[in-house]
Amino acid sequence: MTEEELINACIEGNQRACKELYEQNKGWLYAICLRYHKNGIDAQDSLQESFITIYRNLHSFKAQGSFKGWMRKVTVRCILSRFRKKNKLAENNFESQTEPIDISLLNTLDKEELTFLIERLPTGRKQIFVAHAIDGFSHKEIAEMLSISEGTSKSQFFHARRELREALEKEIVIAKNMEHE
Repeated sequence: MTEEELINACIEGNQRACKELYEQNKGWLYAICLRYHKNGIDAQDSLQESFITIYRNLHSFKAQGSFKGWMRKVTVRCILSRFRKKNKLAENNFESQTEPIDISLLNTLDKEELTFLIERLPTGRKQIFVAHAIDGFSHKEIAEMLSISEGTSKSQFFHARRELREALEKEIVIAKNMEHE
């Protein structure tokens, strides 16, 4: 079945097609969910909510872009909506900062090290950092999805980057001290 045929079969309510769509995409969409959640249970819940939303809105997919890109966007929106509904977003409403931050140290990390540091961020900052830096959403889009101001999104991103830099600098100092022991 082509992608278009699969989509049309799902729209028509074909359960086999729906299962096939799920099986083909659950792995990489689950990986996206894990980037936002601290545990697999919450990630699985978000995955299920995402697929429900995907199935309900398949008719609105206009084959003008990538179907996977559309599903990714739906999934991230579901995840962020879930955080907004549960009021898990940090309530720090900092004013927007304009001071530049040198995050060149982050470029030296491998995936596991960066993931470890991102996981240590407060939930709200983590969500905004991942949505902007990894998934490529603009601050305006994030603000709309989370019902916050664009300035809050920018501020939370600023603070997330600062916290990542500070954590990385601390880890480097600890590593250097351990070398001299």
